[in-house]
Amino acid sequence: MLNFRLLNILIRPRFIRIYLGIIATLGAGVLLDIILFLKLSLMIGPWVTMTILAANTAGGIFIMYHLVEKRNKQLITSVDYGPFDQDIFYRYLGSLTASLFMITPGLLNSLFGALVLIPPMNIRTGRYLAGILGIDWQEAHEFLRLERIADESNSG
Repeated sequence: MLNFRLLNILIRPRFIRIYLGIIATLGAGVLLDIILFLKLSLMIGPWVTMTILAANTAGGIFIMYHLVEKRNKQLITSVDYGPFDQDIFYRYLGSLTASLFMITPGLLNSLFGALVLIPPMNIRTGRYLAGILGIDWQEAHEFLRLERIADESNSG
């Protein structure tokens, strides 16, 4: 029998609970996706369902490649020329998260990834993940700036 008191002691750290919650949510999403695919497959046929799934993933890869490339250019421009702007870093992290969901096969994953791409949700997701991971964007900005200066002095 499962001892809930022992389980609570073992998973007391906040991060472990958060990670387990995220994994459980993703697992529930996968189960819902499987049920959705089975129902869709019965309605329109398995080959059409697989074609929709493949097109969805290919479209996600295409969209996210261009979006992450755009965010990367904004980040580098900010590091090279502009003042520190946390929102650029939040958008970058939000776009990376959305790309993870858009590229992973599944209709629910793609729907969640598309929701994360909405600008307010993108920044909010990046801010939330940065808070969970304990990322200090000011420190990351300064590190990237110093690294770019070192690369320019070594190549020049």
